[in-house]
Amino acid sequence: MFKDLSEKQGIIIVFLSGICWGFSGACGEYIVNHKGMSVNTLIPIRLFAAGILTLLFCKISGIGLHFAMFKNIKHLIRLLCFSLFGIFTCQYFYFWGISLSNAAIATVIQYTAPVFIILIVCAEQKRLPTLIETSALLLVLSGAFYLATGGDFDKLLISPKALFICFLSAVGSVGYSLIPRKLNSIYSPLPVLGFAMSICGFLFCLKEQIWAKDLNMDLELFLALFAVIVVGTVIAFGGFMIGLNAIGAAKASIIASNEPVAAAVIAYIWLGSALLPMQIFGFCLIMLAIFLTMIKRK
Repeated sequence: MFKDLSEKQGIIIVFLSGICWGFSGACGEYIVNHKGMSVNTLIPIRLFAAGILTLLFCKISGIGLHFAMFKNIKHLIRLLCFSLFGIFTCQYFYFWGISLSNAAIATVIQYTAPVFIILIVCAEQKRLPTLIETSALLLVLSGAFYLATGGDFDKLLISPKALFICFLSAVGSVGYSLIPRKLNSIYSPLPVLGFAMSICGFLFCLKEQIWAKDLNMDLELFLALFAVIVVGTVIAFGGFMIGLNAIGAAKASIIASNEPVAAAVIAYIWLGSALLPMQIFGFCLIMLAIFLTMIKRK
């Protein structure tokens, strides 16, 4: 269903996925900081519910669930690796990193992921990064830094533990982009995503015994959870994986870097977080990087 997308369509889908992630990040901050829900409660609920909803969509829409991936041991191992070392690692360590430092630090470190992705892709293709790839990469890293910290280097003074945990979230981002490529070329990316989220979400729910926790649910918390699960997980992750197939891991990871831009704007409108002049500068750098990725190579 999504295998014949053009490059332009893939770029648009990934771009919108980044906006959904940004909105989800603002909702997640609201849930943790204003509603008092712990990361160990939020993440398993988010992943398991989103995984089930994604699989349900695949069933209803006619995409299918592709149970054949469970009959091939190599594909099953890759699915489990994607679930644990991609989705779970990316999500859990990012929010843990926020709790140990702050969202700005965690975001900056997580956005080192495109560096590793581009280097890995170039190594696979036995080539050096193009001038456009290198320029866009530098703009993304610089823009994410200015957007998240306002250009204040002192905000990067964090503990070794916080640095290590945030770095693991970047490793998870790399795994999320690269591990499922073979599966996505054989099966539809949505059931791959749905099963991966369901697996790690289910295991984490068992570990945390979610059913025994008092969530103190009210309308505001329900709506924020709905946004995190449906908009920020089902739509955002699904859109990213669909676009990833059309434009490749390196370009998709850079375009999806509009996430901190979206998060900053939404936080300003909703939570009243003011944008500093240097954050606006970072905003412009990231938008310029996204524009560069749209330029076709001759």
